[in-house]
Amino acid sequence: MIREELLKSNIDTLLLQEGCSANIERYAINDGSGVRTTVFLKGCHLRCRWCSNPETQKFYPEMNFFPDKCIACMNCVHNCPYGAIGKDLIADREKCKECYKKEDAFACTKKCYVNCRKVTGDKLTVKQIYDIVKRDVPFYEASGGGVTISGGEPLAQPEFTYALLRTLTERWINTAIETCGFAEKEGYENIVPYLDTIFMDIKQMDSAKHRAWTGQGNEKILENIKRVNDLVPVYGNNLFIRIPIIPGFNDQPDEVEATARFVAKECKNVKGMELLPYHKLGRGKYYSLGRKYELEELVSPASEKMYELNEILAGYDIPIFKF
Repeated sequence: MIREELLKSNIDTLLLQEGCSANIERYAINDGSGVRTTVFLKGCHLRCRWCSNPETQKFYPEMNFFPDKCIACMNCVHNCPYGAIGKDLIADREKCKECYKKEDAFACTKKCYVNCRKVTGDKLTVKQIYDIVKRDVPFYEASGGGVTISGGEPLAQPEFTYALLRTLTERWINTAIETCGFAEKEGYENIVPYLDTIFMDIKQMDSAKHRAWTGQGNEKILENIKRVNDLVPVYGNNLFIRIPIIPGFNDQPDEVEATARFVAKECKNVKGMELLPYHKLGRGKYYSLGRKYELEELVSPASEKMYELNEILAGYDIPIFKF
């Protein structure tokens, strides 16, 4: 929930709101129209097996270790005051997971000269993020771009996301959000007025299968999509539905058709849909966090398969987009 006093606050209060960001990617070209700056926030209540940004799932800063960069200087071993890193350079993740709370947090990263150990997750104010993104305003103006809030799930930090979007909108910066839909309805109602473009996921219409692969059912997601669809005519947003196509999870024609049928019936104000083929680009991030990547054996769907699935959308007169 977003506090009433924040909804009524002035810009000075908005600028002071603090959130946890995993990364800010400048010159992003696949997260909406034009050249964009994508702000990745930490925290998500889903645990999708294929997630390509596992470093954004938890709500707090984490240590990443990239062994292929390591030169075995042993500085991390000597500098960690909590004995979390052995001589084999492998970290005890149970000791590491609350390091962000400690007085000398992530000391192992401070003299890592090749940056093979680094922290993902910075506490930043809205003003600090705005000071970064405003440098790219000329690129936005020339390309029709702007700022995209992604994650994780941006509405897992509802007050910060609201404050950031309202700040950007009041400064005439184009805004977009990438959201999984699993958040409180009131959060969407509060942020939609400050968005130009909204990307929402429908991963699977079968709620039991959705829960098995993401940790949550899809009921709240579908209700939020319908609510956002109803708000689009009021605020003039561009709403896009995305389906990540994951082999074994939702890549069968009848599964895509079930989603297309729902969109055609319940989401009359959708601008279009985009099918996103599964990839393994986030696999190395799991290893860097000391986690196992569950879908090691999966392969990306062939282009012929993606064409077949896109034809299903076309059969429902749903415009097909690719960003």
